[in-house]
Amino acid sequence: MTVADPCRKNREMRRAGPVAVLSLVALAAGGCASRRPLDPRRPTGDVWIRGVTVVSPERPAALPHAHVLIRDGRITSVGSAPPPGGFTASTTIDGSGRYLVPGLIDGHVHLGEVPGLSREQAGALPELVERYFRQLPRSYLYFGFTAVVDLNVVDRARVQSIRAAAVGPAVFDCGNALALANGYPMSYAPSPERFDFFPNFLYDARQADSIPSRYPASEHTPRAAVGRVAAGGGICVKSAFESGFGAQRGKLPTPTEALMREVLVASHERHLPLLLHANSLTAHRFAAAIPVDAVVHGLWNWEGAPVAAGLPLQVRQVLDDERKAGVAAMATLRVIGGLADLFSPAFLDDPHLPRVVPGELLAWYRRDGAWFARDLRRDFEGLPPEQIRRILEHTRDGGAAAIRVFASSGGRLLFGSDTPSGPIYANPPGYNGYLEMLELERAGIPPREILAAATSATARFFGLDADYGTIEPGKRASLLLLGADPQRSVAAFDAIELVIQGERILARSSLAASP
Repeated sequence: MTVADPCRKNREMRRAGPVAVLSLVALAAGGCASRRPLDPRRPTGDVWIRGVTVVSPERPAALPHAHVLIRDGRITSVGSAPPPGGFTASTTIDGSGRYLVPGLIDGHVHLGEVPGLSREQAGALPELVERYFRQLPRSYLYFGFTAVVDLNVVDRARVQSIRAAAVGPAVFDCGNALALANGYPMSYAPSPERFDFFPNFLYDARQADSIPSRYPASEHTPRAAVGRVAAGGGICVKSAFESGFGAQRGKLPTPTEALMREVLVASHERHLPLLLHANSLTAHRFAAAIPVDAVVHGLWNWEGAPVAAGLPLQVRQVLDDERKAGVAAMATLRVIGGLADLFSPAFLDDPHLPRVVPGELLAWYRRDGAWFARDLRRDFEGLPPEQIRRILEHTRDGGAAAIRVFASSGGRLLFGSDTPSGPIYANPPGYNGYLEMLELERAGIPPREILAAATSATARFFGLDADYGTIEPGKRASLLLLGADPQRSVAAFDAIELVIQGERILARSSLAASP
């Protein structure tokens, strides 16, 4: 029997015994029993994945011809031996020639923002915004991200609605970020309204005259701010060291080391890791001096440091200081790469985009989405778009060189895409994470290290490793079935065939925004 009639084959196997064997072709078509799509809200029962190659960070090498059993949404067995006699499964998946990996974790997203739209534009386009948010959870799954962490919740109701979606990744968050009063990113909102947008700010006596009286200093100490994050269920704390860029370059207040150490102590008292927005030489030095638990951007702003042997000596020193201090790093190369793509006429023709972005929003990007690129040109004194793109790509490549040195010297690499890093349509959900993985691979990070960063390392950092990050008994069944080997290239994550979440089995094609 050929796979040309997978439903007939499955019917015959059901007549031959109690185990239903769903071929990948049948699953991609939506299942055979009723010729209706699999209902993601209905569990499929016990699952047996047979004959698959398991690639998971806790194993030094892949496990070929493996059998993985799932019961009640958790992995019960992983090994070379098939299930014992008498075992029955509601669903059996033939994994021959396929690769099973843990679901990916994007440790740096912003779920309440629509890529390419300003706050005012989003308010004027409510139907378009709703279409985007209906698709967003599925777009993360489409590229294998079965868990995400929002590092700065600006719209709690929106995050909750995404968390409650019938189909979507597990959603975790850091609550509202601990921005310094009038510092980054508060400075991008008008004053005094910015204090309403960032109600968990850190009080700064230097800014006292501009802080509304309804926000007393005692309620905005590090301990009080971290307490609010913990009370809201946050799994981490985020703050920032950013003196400004573009028109604000060098003009923003930054926290003192004493203040940030208070934040660190308060965070650790609550068993929460502290992550710091930092992308410059000065900011990374600050991070190493505290030391924070992780920086959430790569080091791409070298502040004019002279190049020696391919990387400035000052950059090498601070990367070494961070490594020795145990500071983990997210590269977020797509922050700069996404900006560069705004000046690439070909980006909106990328065939991946219609899979993760509703068609109506793509049409808006083509018609009105160039507004942010026009704004950016002012920061580049009106240089031609192609020249701006080359400058940005050069900056991105500097960040890539820095993360390569950090990782190759034993630095702890986490995975985060910063989706979206601003009103940038080139940071679409899910796909931006995949592009980040490609950027890391181009930077020289081996595929197995990228997989570990995007699974076990990030799960462990955020305290999620009891459930996520590896393929072991007791873990949640948060799995991807790939048609290509992720040990050879991260391009395998564009060959996802199935996303398995607990007892739910989702064909990748069912997650796309459009056919």
